[in-house]
Amino acid sequence: MKQILSFYMRDFQNDEHHKFHFDVKALVDEQTADKLKINPLFASYLTALMAEDAAIKVEQGSIITKTITDMDGYRDTLERGLHLFSESQTMHHDPAVCTAAEHILRKLDQYGDLRSLPYNKETDNITTRNAELFSNYSDDLNTAQAYERLTKIDEANNQFDSHFGDRANELAARISSNVRNARIEVDPAYDAIVKQINALALVEGEANYAEFIDRLNYYINYYKAGIAARRGRKAASNTAPTGVK
Repeated sequence: MKQILSFYMRDFQNDEHHKFHFDVKALVDEQTADKLKINPLFASYLTALMAEDAAIKVEQGSIITKTITDMDGYRDTLERGLHLFSESQTMHHDPAVCTAAEHILRKLDQYGDLRSLPYNKETDNITTRNAELFSNYSDDLNTAQAYERLTKIDEANNQFDSHFGDRANELAARISSNVRNARIEVDPAYDAIVKQINALALVEGEANYAEFIDRLNYYINYYKAGIAARRGRKAASNTAPTGVK
């Protein structure tokens, strides 16, 4: 039975996210929401998508967006690195390290994936969580060899907060155009459409949905390949010897 493939939207850059969802919109327009039996869901999706479109256009006019996006991306990479490192340390040969890492991981999980939050909320939550870890889990951080990693996250978070605050006046005028916030609304609206069509294909049979599913899966695989290629280029540049371009 044909089903729409799953897709991790977080891996998208903003322009990729925007382009993918407009490709989906065009596909639904062609097939018609009525035929796909997603009229209310598609209406909600369009509302969220138009908000993202407006945010993208404003973002492209900002002279500071790239710096903020890069700084947030660096902070998010450190966040992910701390999670992965803590997970790996739970399998350490030293039981003390395992226990310390489990304590740290439990606290990280308690706060959840902070990278998915709007900028200001992510900053505030990282500040609160890190203060708690430094204050109450200092021994665990040292035992699990995670103290320096948390320190780097704290530094990146403080730098982001300083950069964001220095430009508060400009950004305040653009707050409704925050692409990241808009993306948070688009993705669940898209997921609802995918869930509905997959369910209908199972219940009613795939006849009315096969072409849509096949073409959307083509787009999904296309964009996945693009993301993989971009990651490959980035990894190659990061590991290239000095003097090699």
